[in-house]
Amino acid sequence: MTYPPFQRVPVRTPREAEDRLRELGMLAPNAEGTPWWVTDAAYLIDAALVDRVFEAAKGIQSRCYAAVAAIVGSGDFSYFGIRNPAMQVAIARSWAAKDSPMHGRMDFSFAPDGTPMLLDYEADSPFGLAEAGHVQWAWFEAWQEAEGKASDSQENLIYETFIKHLPRSGLPTRFAIAVGGDTVPDGRPADTGERFDAEFIAEMAVEAGLRPSICSIGQVGWDLDAKAFTDEADEPLQAMVKIYPWDWMEDEPNVDVLPECRTRILPGAWTRLLADKTMMALLWHQAPGAPSLLPTFLERPAQGSMVAKPRRGWDGEHVYLPGQTPGVVPEEAMGPLLFQAHCPLPQFRTNAGEVHANLSVWMIGGEPAGIAFRESRGPVTGPAARFVPHILRG
Repeated sequence: MTYPPFQRVPVRTPREAEDRLRELGMLAPNAEGTPWWVTDAAYLIDAALVDRVFEAAKGIQSRCYAAVAAIVGSGDFSYFGIRNPAMQVAIARSWAAKDSPMHGRMDFSFAPDGTPMLLDYEADSPFGLAEAGHVQWAWFEAWQEAEGKASDSQENLIYETFIKHLPRSGLPTRFAIAVGGDTVPDGRPADTGERFDAEFIAEMAVEAGLRPSICSIGQVGWDLDAKAFTDEADEPLQAMVKIYPWDWMEDEPNVDVLPECRTRILPGAWTRLLADKTMMALLWHQAPGAPSLLPTFLERPAQGSMVAKPRRGWDGEHVYLPGQTPGVVPEEAMGPLLFQAHCPLPQFRTNAGEVHANLSVWMIGGEPAGIAFRESRGPVTGPAARFVPHILRG
């Protein structure tokens, strides 16, 4: 194996693809003033890399299932800071019902020998799903036609896998997709990343023969008689896909109705455990040295180069690299820090300076379905990270 096991190559984005990216807001400036989407480069990967990262993702997912079974079996949620009895019941019942994990994103770096190493598992959010799915594929099709690269491909079956999984997830024909984030004055979801992902999920659901609606989390109510959540029209829901973290729901007034709730909520409540970085410490504790796992601890070890990160932090928030002194972390919202062995992201030189590349494996229904890259100017993948398309060759 080589390090890094992929290349960053210059490309030309065709005019029609660039116009489409601009229409979707992908070329609007991010927090650093640069476009969200990289149009002059792509990451070149091969089938051997895909096999390695997919096998790593499958192995990690299997270990996660075993860990969740052990936690639910013991009834001890204390390490995850889940003290609300209603939430504990919801997790246990969701696991027993085999509720679908729906979507998740495993973020990887690479050891010096090219072995993929798990940095994080965003298991309770579709953030970036639409970009990784249909936007990336549309870019590739336009690029492939313009360049005449008929033998190239892309490791991207997110759309097809999701459509196949939806009927198996237990969703009825009619369900709601409830979106967090900003809203417009009448309460509907505003033009946000959450709504963009919701529209992508809705598109796939329609393709699968279902009839989804989209509303905001604030429009979701509770029907006392039906013992079910309701949509924006106050109609009881048999099922709801939520784009809103389970750990936030622990602090909501309606959390106490979860044990009697007849609305099936996906991703399943048990994914609350996967989305908490405490899970990575538990996986290491259960099988130290397991493939693709970095040493991870709830307390700082006496030795070793460690990265400190909050257990429920989001997208690089309050991440401190070796040598940095951790600042004040809002533990009430993000949980205390845990400590993970440092595995730096691969670095590449570009005309605009050095960038750090993060490879992600998108999981659909617990199975790997596609690859996505984001890159950042700094060594931590944060809110200003830019999406970079990929090309599969060989």
